[in-house]
Amino acid sequence: MAGIGFELRRALARRYISSVGIAFGYSLLLVAGPYLISILTILSSYYLIGPFVKDRTFILQFQVLVTYMVAFSLILTGPSQLMMTRFVADRLFEEKYDLVLSNLVGNMLLNMLFGFAFSMGTAYIFFNDMNLLFISSSVFSFTILCGLWIVNIVLTGLKRYKWIVFSYALGYAVFIVFAYLFAFLGLAGMTAAFLLGQSVLFFALFGFITKSIPSKEVLRFDFLDRNLIKLSLIPTGLFYNLGIWADKFVFWFDPSTSKEVIGSVVRASPIYDIPMFLAYISIAPGLAMFFLKLEVEFAEYYERYYRSVREGAHLQKIYELGNDMIESARAVLFDVLRIQGIAFVVFTLFAIPVFKLFKISLLYIPLFEVLMLGTFLQLLFMTLFALFTYFDRRKESLFLTFLFFSTNLILTLITQFLGPYYYGYGFVASLFITNIVAFLLMRRFLNEIHYRTFMFA
Repeated sequence: MAGIGFELRRALARRYISSVGIAFGYSLLLVAGPYLISILTILSSYYLIGPFVKDRTFILQFQVLVTYMVAFSLILTGPSQLMMTRFVADRLFEEKYDLVLSNLVGNMLLNMLFGFAFSMGTAYIFFNDMNLLFISSSVFSFTILCGLWIVNIVLTGLKRYKWIVFSYALGYAVFIVFAYLFAFLGLAGMTAAFLLGQSVLFFALFGFITKSIPSKEVLRFDFLDRNLIKLSLIPTGLFYNLGIWADKFVFWFDPSTSKEVIGSVVRASPIYDIPMFLAYISIAPGLAMFFLKLEVEFAEYYERYYRSVREGAHLQKIYELGNDMIESARAVLFDVLRIQGIAFVVFTLFAIPVFKLFKISLLYIPLFEVLMLGTFLQLLFMTLFALFTYFDRRKESLFLTFLFFSTNLILTLITQFLGPYYYGYGFVASLFITNIVAFLLMRRFLNEIHYRTFMFA
């Protein structure tokens, strides 16, 4: 994380509008990698490839397929993501740099093997009558995504943000070129192009990591040692990703709100998916601000406070630095609320032009506004969750992610029963409840932070 903060501070120090834009863009790229992959793929396939084909049915099928692959790959790798993030951070703190890359490879290999087995089993059961090119491209695309999310863990520790931007640009340039060339093959051709693009992105990022982090060994599995990992982070990562996708699954698999897209298992819910897609686009400003404030400002105050504790500074100095850190944590929350609040108002005022731009029926606007409020609350939860993980509050993190998942699932099912006028409110109510609980827990912790710091010192 320190490398990121340094790069972002250096960009902001130039005090030009362009440098602020670069810092925001870099922050958004790092914090929203999975979302950007699905959003960029959907937009590029529709607007860049769509005009060159007569029948756009296979483009819709491809977009839904990519959404499913992103969702299930995030859920399958969810148990590893937070656990490996902590494992890597602990090894870097211990200055055992040679263990980082080898264990990253080990964890990535296990997740990719699991992803390959899962996708092969799914293809055998549900898609055994499909085109061989489609099946193989889908299986290997899913496998690559499972590896990409693990690579994304150490991505945040890199200093060369220009290479990260270049890798994404190169990967999507490859996808667009081959999607245009393979469009005559229909869905199988688009899936093959996606595989090529994601492979280029994955190997570009992984290649840079192997070059940047030295290691004497290629493969290690120290992350399986119970003494070196935090077990509670495994279900936390799982529930976090399940919570994000719970309401989407309910709408996808309810016959009254969805339709078949590829066979009987890959379904889509146009009434929910389209406004939700735009709602996630609307939180881009808040996402960038969240990561920027967290890594540029809060991380610095956090390091100062805990370094003063470790080095035995005077009590008065420790209290002053602790209060600065608390104010910085509050500033992160309030600045995210402020920026995203402005974005919410702007998107609400210009909803009609935005929908006309995307050629979407204006009938979706009421649900879009409800879901935009939901994604606003999700951004707030992401901010609070990040602060809890910074402070190593693992019990609270596990409880909050389970609360988010369970309430989102249950309340969304209830709104399905109540009817169309209540769609989206389950998602909003779930995050409202979770955020209230998270605020209360964070407030109590910050009020007791000096006591808790010295109690476990």
